[in-house]
Amino acid sequence: MKQLYMLFTIVLMVWFNPVRALGERPDVTISSAPAWASKQSLPALPESLRKPLHYRLVDRQVSDAAGVTAVSHNRFVFTDAAGVQEGSTVRVRFNPAYQQLVFHNVTVWRDGKAVYQLAAQDIKVINAEEDQKNNMYLGLFDALILLQDIRVGDELDYSYSLSGSNPVLGERFSYFDNLGWGVAVDLLSFKLTLPDDKQVAHKVFGNLNTQVQHQQSEGTQTYTVKVENSIAHTVENELPGWFSPFPYIQFTEFNSWLEVQSWAAELFKVKTEHSPELTAYINELKALPKQQAIEQAITFVQDEIRYLGLELGVNSHQPNMPHQVFEKRFGDCKDKTLLLNTLLRALDVDAQPALVSTDKRAYISEYLPTHSAFNHVITHFTLDGEAYWVDPTINYQGSRLSSLHQPDYGSALLVDSQSDALTEVNIKPARHGIDINEMIVAPDYVSPVQWRIESQYYGWQAERLRYQLASSQKKVFQEHSLNYYAQFYPGVQVKTPITFSDNRRDNVITVVESYWVPDFWQPGENGAAEFYLSAGNVSQYVKLPQTVRRKQPLAKAYPLSLSQRVTLLMPADVDFSALAYQKSFADPYVQIDSAMEYDRRRVTFHARYEALQEFVPVEAVPAHLSKIKQANKYSGFGGTVMEVETNPNYTLFQDFIQQLENKTKMKFVGESL
Repeated sequence: MKQLYMLFTIVLMVWFNPVRALGERPDVTISSAPAWASKQSLPALPESLRKPLHYRLVDRQVSDAAGVTAVSHNRFVFTDAAGVQEGSTVRVRFNPAYQQLVFHNVTVWRDGKAVYQLAAQDIKVINAEEDQKNNMYLGLFDALILLQDIRVGDELDYSYSLSGSNPVLGERFSYFDNLGWGVAVDLLSFKLTLPDDKQVAHKVFGNLNTQVQHQQSEGTQTYTVKVENSIAHTVENELPGWFSPFPYIQFTEFNSWLEVQSWAAELFKVKTEHSPELTAYINELKALPKQQAIEQAITFVQDEIRYLGLELGVNSHQPNMPHQVFEKRFGDCKDKTLLLNTLLRALDVDAQPALVSTDKRAYISEYLPTHSAFNHVITHFTLDGEAYWVDPTINYQGSRLSSLHQPDYGSALLVDSQSDALTEVNIKPARHGIDINEMIVAPDYVSPVQWRIESQYYGWQAERLRYQLASSQKKVFQEHSLNYYAQFYPGVQVKTPITFSDNRRDNVITVVESYWVPDFWQPGENGAAEFYLSAGNVSQYVKLPQTVRRKQPLAKAYPLSLSQRVTLLMPADVDFSALAYQKSFADPYVQIDSAMEYDRRRVTFHARYEALQEFVPVEAVPAHLSKIKQANKYSGFGGTVMEVETNPNYTLFQDFIQQLENKTKMKFVGESL
């Protein structure tokens, strides 16, 4: 159920024909549009057309009178070569397990004459499983019409319908649709046709001025929206997942979240007996102390049951039985959740499924009640009065309950709660970030420095690193690190191999690296030596976004706390104390600190970054980015040591290096000394 193809929430998955969904070419037909689908009157073309495509019409009409059918009608003009390149393929994605795709019209107009009309042999159907790398299989196909001889000035008009409904979702109607796009449209229209006895509620998001017309006549009712000269809606970068840049409309037949909960509770009932193998494993857990058994059950489901989503037919929402998942050793979020809940309940733990939205999170409360609001399910349980939210699909988490990273999904619908309200996902505070301590030892101003880096990863940062280490060899990690550091010091060489220490109980990983850096010192004027201490891990978050003048909120990586301390042990006491400083840049969204201090031969630069919220609202963005810009000026510290060539030790060591290189015919990098 996780990562479903969504139209702002979730595409409704339905009944499954296994042969067709696993590869048999589905049938796509051509016929006239349904009688209930009305034709739209187009305004005349304006004198000035938009490039590269001028959209005249985007029309969507949906009927639930005899099963759900959606008719789409689009018309646009090719206004330059880029538009011809972009728009000369008609592509419609569908799921033949439950949907029937019918083309009604594909016509190319040139100078008022139809120069192309669709023929059955022009329809190509290809597999469209794009999420296989994430072990998600949805049974999707694309119907393609590759238009030929398209020229600037041609006009394409095409329409099609998708029919189908999902028994697992019941008969309650739920639907979302766009009321705006990333392109301007002369006429954007939407119409919903329902039986007159079907009671639905609707809500518009993103444009409160949108007028929804409701009419009833002769046993049917319609909801209609028309937007003339619809503007192009900008999609800015770094948006929070819950934010939609497009206006949209929701329809739902559910009257309360309790009705949604009743629908979900039926899906998650365990309707079979446990297998002997599952029963034996439960008995093993019962023999352990209770908390240890709980921790072991969570780790087992997260790590030993691999994630594999066969989102086909009823299994888009209905989980497989626990004994099946236990024996096959794979499942998606709902399968893994039901298995974990079964194990926890056998340990007398009150566990239940919790439906969540990984995108909308807490903003799901803005929706009218609907089962279409959710795209993920996790486990909720209480132990000794404390609530826990566990995502069984996350691998390599901390193994102790107190150190377990609990994702903050904002709001959840507890399946077994018998409540008419969403539940706030209260997550206990925890450290999620990286602490980096670097020591650079410079014996003089010419030989390679020794560079030691010790990094400690906490929370979800530790879990991400743990997964990376399990997915690749450590030498690959070492090579990636070396290439990254070579961007700053091209001559960097490994002094001792990288080491990893994983304290999984506390969810902390310690990484120790050691390098030689022959090009640390840079020559300056008049025999000076220059250096620069950088907190690169912190500074990557202290930068302006691609879109600075924003009309949309700015997302922040959250929760996240970073600290990076770089200490240079100088060859001699060169007093930098006059340049010492402490700076702090804070607002309600981030805390950024920067400091330089000098103590005898030690120059220390320290940078710290902490995200305080997951996004910055539009009205606060200018002031926030001003803080970021100021803080960016203090993302490192550079210093200069004057006239180092007058130092006798410098001259002696330089002569020694020259003699060594002459004898060995090799460039000195310091590792042999």
